[in-house]
Amino acid sequence: MTLIKKQLSGEDKAAILLFALGPEASAPLVEALDDATLTRLGRRMADLGKIDADVLNSVTEEYLKLHQSEDPLLRSTHKDVVTLFKFAIESDRADRLVNELNAPKKFTIWEKLSRLKPEMIAGYIENEHPQTIALILGNIDSSVASRVIAILPEEMRLSVVMRMSKIESVPRELVRDIEETLEKELSDMQGESGISFDGMVSVVDILKGLEKEVARPILDQLRDKDADLFTQVDRLLLIFEDLKELSDRDIQTVLKHISSDDLVKSLKGATDEVSERFFSNMSQRAAEIMKEDMAVMGPMKLADVEDAQQGVLKIIRKLDDEGAVNLGSSDDMV
Repeated sequence: MTLIKKQLSGEDKAAILLFALGPEASAPLVEALDDATLTRLGRRMADLGKIDADVLNSVTEEYLKLHQSEDPLLRSTHKDVVTLFKFAIESDRADRLVNELNAPKKFTIWEKLSRLKPEMIAGYIENEHPQTIALILGNIDSSVASRVIAILPEEMRLSVVMRMSKIESVPRELVRDIEETLEKELSDMQGESGISFDGMVSVVDILKGLEKEVARPILDQLRDKDADLFTQVDRLLLIFEDLKELSDRDIQTVLKHISSDDLVKSLKGATDEVSERFFSNMSQRAAEIMKEDMAVMGPMKLADVEDAQQGVLKIIRKLDDEGAVNLGSSDDMV
């Protein structure tokens, strides 16, 4: 995904600088860094993908003077990270960090829950004590939590919301017990296709690690062979929350291909961060009108919101296949 100057974090800038300087010049900078920091920077370097010349220029003028290219887009890759680590630090430590870097991303239990359908989450927790429900919902994505609360029995909603509002500090042992219980239940869970949720996460993680041209034929074949399994995998590969990572250019392209009505319905169930990504790429007047439309629309059925979001995601996947938008490198989304 092309980086935008105003979206750069401190780690983005550090990763771009290390890439721009190269292994030899970067070695003194990274030698004294601890393992956790090096791993974070290494992951960020590997995920940079295409780097616009304007972004490089904003991070270091010296880099553009030393590296002239006819290609306005340069690419930092996993190979650059490995080269830097091998050059800068002792061999055993470099090998260990590279192995950690290569390891598939592990979802936390809260990330796993946030990617489940709200109906499934509600089914798991509705028989728990309201305090336990409050703790669980307080740790998952807020937009997902709000949709779960809407599904819970009416007599339970107020109790859960009140308990959530009073949560300040929770003993770590209690949180760990809840995490372990949820992990076990999710590991034992089987979806419509009979595959466990942890197995589903592994499949998604592998597909995300493949180049797009390799992953796409696998998904196409999976759709033909097992439509239910394909649907479950497809929904985990790209969720509405992932759209906050799209570039401004891609958001503007998406806006040209979806109706205002579908977008309004989709944003009713989105986080403020995702909504703002769309609003910030409209004119001020258009954003105000859309916010007004969302306000007067009133409550919507969860199923209608999900249908609208899936419709938008379907259009975005098609745009990605056509090369009109970029859902990211193989380390992000396919």
